[in-house]
Amino acid sequence: MPSQRNGAKSGATRTKANPSVISSEKFQDQHKPSDTQVLVGKLMAILEEKAPEAIPLLDELITILHPDPKEIVENEKRSRSIIISGMPEAGKDLTASQRQAHTELSVVKMLDALNIETKPVEINRMGTFTDGKTRIIKCVFSSQKYFFEAIKKARILRQLPCFDSVYIRRSMTKAEREADKELRREARERNQKECGGEKVYVVYRDKVVKAREIPNLKATFSKNH
Repeated sequence: MPSQRNGAKSGATRTKANPSVISSEKFQDQHKPSDTQVLVGKLMAILEEKAPEAIPLLDELITILHPDPKEIVENEKRSRSIIISGMPEAGKDLTASQRQAHTELSVVKMLDALNIETKPVEINRMGTFTDGKTRIIKCVFSSQKYFFEAIKKARILRQLPCFDSVYIRRSMTKAEREADKELRREARERNQKECGGEKVYVVYRDKVVKAREIPNLKATFSKNH
């Protein structure tokens, strides 16, 4: 019996005595091309020979399938952020920290007016301070719950004397802002040409629609979601 225990111990010792072999195998596994890399390599070889003009498309596809981690974080943050425009900004007679405090207090008062019970995790004016110019505000909530609540209640601001010139919208990427700008331009043109300047057409859920159609569109959207 003792001899068997010694043998087992000796075997264990031998295993520990060869870490270089294990490390070498692990290193090879870590640097071995994945199945995906092998497949992409084969596709690239075929395209280089038969359709080189398609290589940029393959590169674009790879980029889409492997998103930038930073972009993922920014998208998540954007999903719980609102942009506030028209909120009065303190002037140059105040220090930078005093202007920031003024902005934060203004946003808190607006949320109180909308009865949204939360404390934003970030409140910042966008862009460089210029006296006499009002910058937009980016407000980041701790949860999408408060984002949706703010968007839903934004119309109430029109009924409040202190905030009737303040507007709330979702935070967008540069591409989304450009698309939204184009849609609003289209809505203005259609209102001028077809409705004599009356605000009949508006932008709703990334489309130009008639304002009177929005209740039905909301009902349809709620039913499908």
